Amino acid sequence: MNGSLEDKFKLIEEEFKDQPMFYTDDVISLFPNLKKNTINWTLSKLVEGGYLNRVRRGVYSINEWKGKNKVNLSPQAERIVDILDEVGFEYYISGTDIVLKYMQHVPEQFPVVVFVEKDAKDAMIDDLRRNGIVVMKPTELKSEYEKLVFSGSDSVSAVVYVSSNSDYNDRGIATPEKAFLDLYYAVTRNGYPISIQELARIYQNMIRLGTLDKKKLLEASTKRNLNHDIRFIVESKYITDSAFELVSALKREG
Repeated sequence: MNGSLEDKFKLIEEEFKDQPMFYTDDVISLFPNLKKNTINWTLSKLVEGGYLNRVRRGVYSINEWKGKNKVNLSPQAERIVDILDEVGFEYYISGTDIVLKYMQHVPEQFPVVVFVEKDAKDAMIDDLRRNGIVVMKPTELKSEYEKLVFSGSDSVSAVVYVSSNSDYNDRGIATPEKAFLDLYYAVTRNGYPISIQELARIYQNMIRLGTLDKKKLLEASTKRNLNHDIRFIVESKYITDSAFELVSALKREG
């Protein structure tokens, strides 16, 4: 991004960083000496460069995913990052920590979702446990999390998954699409402590603010073996009530 464009972005970011979205007319007011065509060109270049999201025509939001420092990890995840950075193996944080800002109800405690290389899994889990982290197996997540909560412990917990795919993360932070997929999987397959209703709100907010790229979401879902689920979700607004009713009847009939 050239200097002039970067200067404009800094002014736009400073002015609208606390707003979920803003309009072309708002930017025009911010630069009264620039022609409307110049403003439109500037906005187009900032979207192209990933600095802004185009929510819809004439409506924009700041792309808070531009760079790792834009993601505010929970203190629990920060602690895990500090531990794993010492080990030196590849890993990335996904799930709840990446989508916190899109949630309405955040649990007081939640397991940090961590993906690690297969060959490094045992060593990394040992390191986490030596540092007091409660590591949960995905297949036993629901029962282990309930046990932790009922014990009254405030220990940091993590659920560790194996990944052989380094795509869809940026320097240890999952992309929005990957984070949503991983959270969806953890909730629907492993009993992760977030409700389906909250998951729906996360999805709606991410779509509304232009954070989720549906094409990338569908592409990533294939590699996660969630393509049927995610395509159904992505295309749900085009599906008639009759089709939903038919599917429900088919499922009941087994």
